[in-house]
Amino acid sequence: MKTIPRQMRQGGDLTGLETTIDLDLSLCANPYGPAPAARTAVNALDFATLIRPPYDAADRFLTAYAKELGVDASELTPGRGVTEFIILTSRILGLLTSRLPGPETPVNHRRRAVAVITPEYSGTISAFHQADLISPPPGEPPSPEGREALVHRAMETHQVVVLSNPSNPEGLYVKSDRLLDIAAGHPSSLMIVDEEYLRFERDAKSLAGTDLDNVVVWQSIGKTFGLVGLRAGVMWTRNELYTKLIRPYVPTWPLSQLDTVASLGALADTAWCDDTLRKIRTDAYLAEILLGQLFGASRVSGTIHFRFVQLDNPTPIAAHLETQGIAVRTFDGRLPGHPSGIRILAPTSADQREQLSDAVNSCPLALHLYAGKLI
Repeated sequence: MKTIPRQMRQGGDLTGLETTIDLDLSLCANPYGPAPAARTAVNALDFATLIRPPYDAADRFLTAYAKELGVDASELTPGRGVTEFIILTSRILGLLTSRLPGPETPVNHRRRAVAVITPEYSGTISAFHQADLISPPPGEPPSPEGREALVHRAMETHQVVVLSNPSNPEGLYVKSDRLLDIAAGHPSSLMIVDEEYLRFERDAKSLAGTDLDNVVVWQSIGKTFGLVGLRAGVMWTRNELYTKLIRPYVPTWPLSQLDTVASLGALADTAWCDDTLRKIRTDAYLAEILLGQLFGASRVSGTIHFRFVQLDNPTPIAAHLETQGIAVRTFDGRLPGHPSGIRILAPTSADQREQLSDAVNSCPLALHLYAGKLI
């Protein structure tokens, strides 16, 4: 089996590891999932319905998701997860930016058409490979305020600005009213926000439903309900041009019957969702304390169900954790728009927290020094 370099693995990819992993903290979905109601719904499915095309599957999904967001279903576009909207948007950027009014800059250079706020999801950076990457100043500690300033700066100079909120992989959340203020102040720029992790943030509010017509929202069913294996997501916007350009590329049947049945079951079980999100927030708080004690509080960032630890040289720490049966997501900082460090999903039990604590504390001092803990 081909070994995948540690820094190139996606969360949950354990292929090629020589050590048996019994605690996978590299994922970024609800660790209590999949939602049991989704399993029940799939088990009750009449498989004879799979003989026919999923004629009404997307409509049923949009009706349920519109209720969740508090918007009209007609304002939503279905897709195979957020990934589909990332790819489709990258394909139409030439058409989109040629028709949008440019920001008021001395010269509206083409290189200022699109900006991606970083750090950012690797799939987004890859898809928008010609975009300007707007990054924090070197040495500036990660913070919501710093990220907000980057968005403001990008909206002043670019026609399209893409960001995740909460951010991936640092888990920072910029309050929705702050983003809406920025969007309102720059009506000639389009703000596209990936809200994949929004529900993990306490009291967070989606931008969907705003009266502004220069805001686009992407969401999916996967992360919140522990159903990343499903490909079911939505796009919301009041921007007629963006919608007009995107929808012709959406397939005739964008969602399968299985995707829809499982998604509807999960969305209906609001009690399970609320309960697990409360548990996850407690887990994340305890993880933050633990990681702060182990690595230094100033190096730990995030406000949701995973925490990002800034390390100059994360590979030896990650390798040591793997020898202790623990997998984490590793970022070596070599790829543009990526930080250097490790992302750790919050352990869900006292035993898991103890295992993580023992594993890190057993690291030789030289590894901590090399990783940049003691400076």
